[in-house]
Amino acid sequence: MRCQECGLVRVRSHPEQSELNALYGESYYRSRNSRHLGYTDYVADEANIRRTARRRLRQLQRHAVKGRLLDIGCATGFFLDEAQKAGWSVTGLDPSDFAVQYARNHFGLDVLHGTLENVNLPAQSFDLVTMWDVIEHVSDPAGCIRQVRRLLRDDGVLTLATPNVESIPARLAGRAWVGYKLSGEHVTFFSKRTLSQMLDSAGFTVLQTRHIGKHVSLALFRNRLGMYFPLMARLLNVAEDLAGLSTLSLYVNPFDIIQVTARKGTGST
Repeated sequence: MRCQECGLVRVRSHPEQSELNALYGESYYRSRNSRHLGYTDYVADEANIRRTARRRLRQLQRHAVKGRLLDIGCATGFFLDEAQKAGWSVTGLDPSDFAVQYARNHFGLDVLHGTLENVNLPAQSFDLVTMWDVIEHVSDPAGCIRQVRRLLRDDGVLTLATPNVESIPARLAGRAWVGYKLSGEHVTFFSKRTLSQMLDSAGFTVLQTRHIGKHVSLALFRNRLGMYFPLMARLLNVAEDLAGLSTLSLYVNPFDIIQVTARKGTGST
């Protein structure tokens, strides 16, 4: 459904947050049908996720001074671990017990199991909050952003990334757009305008808006290409096998993922 006033797009049958949280078990991170839900093998893609994390952390240096960082939806902790190596004091939060245990056991990270609604974090305790591919999964995104504001110190920074429903790939692909995926996973679909409206209403000032990509394996790139151009994907598969390029990694920006970075205002909301 699309709101005729603001343009926000949401699924028609809206699941409760508890239903959404139940999706994120180990099978979500090792999914046999990742075109519709989860990842083919999130842990196996660690090197690419870390390369993407380092790239994003470098970009954030222009907006946030190193201090305390909260990563909401931190998954298995690869981004958090890179942030800690870069000098941040880090805390993670994720509803997946599998992911939380992985981050704790493999990297010794301070990661909480749950969501903002059911964990007790002190107000004004973080300098930076990150939400990578999270806000589209949240049943009450505006409420989530208000809670983030409470957690940030004055002049603290929030950065989030989410599929852009008004991007050219989304418009061209229509219902086949990968950003829609399964309605049980993504429930709200934002544009630059609706994100800015939500952040402004919550007491944030937008600093930067841009489309971002990520480092991916050639196999994942081929998988996603096959959703739109099956013949090209099959040809790439043949070339990949002939040339032995199965381990190749590349940075891909399809210009349909939007990152918005915003600073907390000091006034009341």
